[in-house]
Amino acid sequence: MRVIDRHIAVQVIVSTLLVLLVLTTLASLITFVGEFNSVGRGHYSLMDAGLYTLLYIPSQAYNMFVVAVLLGAMLGLGDLATHNELMVMRTAGLSVARLGLSAMAGGIVLLVLCVVLGEFIAPPAQRYAENRRSQLLYNQTNVLGAGGIWAKDGERFMNIRQMTARNSAQGISIYHVDDKHHLLSIAQADSAIFHHGTWLLKDLHETKLTPAGATTQNLPSLEWHTFLGPGLLSLFVVDSDSLSAHGLYQYIEYLRTNGINANRYIAAFWGRIAQPLSLMVMLLLALPFVFGPLRSATAGQRLVTGMLIGIGFFVFNSMFTQSGVVFGLDPVLTAWLPTALLAVVSGIAVSRIR
Repeated sequence: MRVIDRHIAVQVIVSTLLVLLVLTTLASLITFVGEFNSVGRGHYSLMDAGLYTLLYIPSQAYNMFVVAVLLGAMLGLGDLATHNELMVMRTAGLSVARLGLSAMAGGIVLLVLCVVLGEFIAPPAQRYAENRRSQLLYNQTNVLGAGGIWAKDGERFMNIRQMTARNSAQGISIYHVDDKHHLLSIAQADSAIFHHGTWLLKDLHETKLTPAGATTQNLPSLEWHTFLGPGLLSLFVVDSDSLSAHGLYQYIEYLRTNGINANRYIAAFWGRIAQPLSLMVMLLLALPFVFGPLRSATAGQRLVTGMLIGIGFFVFNSMFTQSGVVFGLDPVLTAWLPTALLAVVSGIAVSRIR
């Protein structure tokens, strides 16, 4: 039995990785060609465009993973069916459920690979690619943008113009307001260093506003205790698509703490959690096409069918999630409903296999 389990699992894994390689290569070629318009601007060369494309491969592979699993399972198991290997296994007494469990074992390996890509490889590679591209195209060393970033910590609003290193910044402005949004003070520091959970503001100029008038003071340095560390601030300058689930969770907690609407990021967070499970559901959905109506179909027919289903699910999932954010639907519902519907359809299809 272990030999059969291993044989089916390896077939699913290898076929999926081959499909993923093809899909990612096509997506990378499109990305590379799309960068031609930027080549020659600033210091951005053709080699830089190639490196940018390579750094984006993990993100593209992660986005393609669910579709690749469906196609890989259909093609891999279909190849076994074409060579009558599945028929021999069933004749030997193995049920469809037992063969499905063998395929799911391969799916678990793919699930782990998907999580590793989405959590540890794709986000930092994508952020580095975008930062490097901006520096070369616009000669912009400030990854925060022209206006820097804004952050809120209770009754204080913070603006940082430039992060010169991971733990240091320049051009810091801190605005303190009361519960009625009346401005109480403005503090401006030339630079700051983050050390042991505290920002050390240097060359500080502070103006306090009172009913009696304004008073100013200049300080060579001042410690500012806040939870807005460099790790959290780095999340402000990237899109939700390039954040890991852990990064999204941190950002959601910050937004909730400051009373800011976090529905968009909650939906993205649960979408990250749902994607590996969607992968397993797609693998389950492949079984009816191998043991059901398409068991005698050619590899090309299975490929077309799988592409239509996979792309359809991807489009529906993206549109439903974005529509939920626009119309104020529950973000957990919008993230999970497409996967839940797919699971129901897959379960019904598998139950009808004879």
